[in-house]
Amino acid sequence: MGSTSPWSGWANAEIYDAFAREHTIYRQLNEHLVRAAEIATARRVLDLACGTGLTAEACLAVLPPDGELVGADASAEMVELARSRVTDPRASFEVVPAARITRKLDGPFDRAVSNAAFWQFPTRRPVLAALARLLEAGALFAFNVPAERLSGETTEMHPFQAALARAIERRNDRPFPRTATTLEPKRIERQLAEAGFEPTRRERLDVRCRQRELMELMEIPAMLRPMTPDLEETDREELLAEARGRSDPDQRVTVPWVVFVATRRAD
Repeated sequence: MGSTSPWSGWANAEIYDAFAREHTIYRQLNEHLVRAAEIATARRVLDLACGTGLTAEACLAVLPPDGELVGADASAEMVELARSRVTDPRASFEVVPAARITRKLDGPFDRAVSNAAFWQFPTRRPVLAALARLLEAGALFAFNVPAERLSGETTEMHPFQAALARAIERRNDRPFPRTATTLEPKRIERQLAEAGFEPTRRERLDVRCRQRELMELMEIPAMLRPMTPDLEETDREELLAEARGRSDPDQRVTVPWVVFVATRRAD
């Protein structure tokens, strides 16, 4: 994510950090990613698009005492919060876009993780190429993608999501695009292979939460702005209030994700 990324700015960093630490969605994703990447046996971990350090904390909880973790994110505000939140001496954080990580980071790493970010990279091939240069042969790379972003995955629109979509449609007077980006899992795996990775596993993870979490997730500016680029902040607040009023915050829902694991091939 570059300087013009929708994730830049203190509002994104602070609201995201508060949300992720209070609610369970990112915690569940991080815990699963740590297991998938086998962090407990890692030596040196790269946390790609590290945000404010929650994935780093999950990794550090199981990383061996002599291990090291380096987090990288294009948002200076996210990295500044990560540095203040994560005080473990095994961790360090750098401000650098994912596709340019080789400009600031030195390999080799034997693990890489990226939580809730992969599908948001403007171009994925340069990111994978840069990552491949930093990972040693046999290194594991684990990342996740919301199932609704993947073709061929069965997903269900929850009442709050439907209410928000209807509110946006009424405000824009045009149909709401159900998914901004649809990726083909096979294409992702081809891109991994082209970059020097062997796709080894793909599994679905059902994250369970209450609709209240989805409501508060949409309060992060970067979550709603891409869906409403022509609206002012006051209009977005009104949309959220309308959708909240039509939904039950205590209703339990399931949000499916798909986790990809790949192994760095020997050159």
